[in-house]
Amino acid sequence: MTAFDPRHPRRVLVTGGAGLLGQALIDSAPPGIELHATQRHTPVSRAESTPLDLADDSAVHELWRALRPDLVIHTAYGTARPERDLWQATRNVVAATQRVGAQLIHLSTDALFDGHASPYDESAPPTPIFEYGRWKARLEQHLHTEMPGAAIIRTSLLTRAAPLDERSAWVANALRRGEPLTLFVDELRMPITPGDLARQLWEIAALPPAQQGGVWHLVGPELLSRYALGLLIAAHQRLDPAGITPTLARDHPSPRPRVLHLLTARADRMLHHRPRTISAEFAPSPEATVPG
Repeated sequence: MTAFDPRHPRRVLVTGGAGLLGQALIDSAPPGIELHATQRHTPVSRAESTPLDLADDSAVHELWRALRPDLVIHTAYGTARPERDLWQATRNVVAATQRVGAQLIHLSTDALFDGHASPYDESAPPTPIFEYGRWKARLEQHLHTEMPGAAIIRTSLLTRAAPLDERSAWVANALRRGEPLTLFVDELRMPITPGDLARQLWEIAALPPAQQGGVWHLVGPELLSRYALGLLIAAHQRLDPAGITPTLARDHPSPRPRVLHLLTARADRMLHHRPRTISAEFAPSPEATVPG
């Protein structure tokens, strides 16, 4: 693995610096990095940041020209207006990154598979069955065509125990308030903590550019249902899990990916860091707290 040289800092731009992964990348940045981040609304902590709408083509190109990054790690995304906040924003990031001659690490998702042919290796073609997955699959194809040297990272649910991520806090708060919850038992994912994913991304960033490109699967080692994850959150927060009712994704009115088991052969072969199990991450805490 190529080490970062603090005598010659590499300038890295992280989009979505206030998000779970963006902040984890900032917190775990190795020596030898001159780090910058973009933000949409939420302020970024512990890094220089620039408010930016990534769907604004001229603003994106202006910032890239001003910063001249060596590497862009594109974590920002939005689901409310996917054509604008996924498609147009990422196209702008790709074009600006090419224009300044930087490397690109792009975050994709396991949700671009239909879940009917698990397990999936890095060569598996996308088979999306819902809107978010279809946009992400379209973006992967755009990258293969326009910037084949980019690293495409397919990952899963980002989950954190301390402090709880927003989705986990929602489960814990509902249980505290006595509100009923229904969670799928037949929708299986491979959650990973933001910290573990960030460490693996920094390892990829340190590889020679010729070894970075193409698809990577970076996920946790456990295949868990949302119901099982809910039980882990309840145990970690010392809450009664009786309020969680198991339900079937197959009965959901809209199609959802079912078993998203991603194989990680490339990461296993080339990276040193191994993600922890989510069961260990959510081991019961003696002082359970929920943010907010």
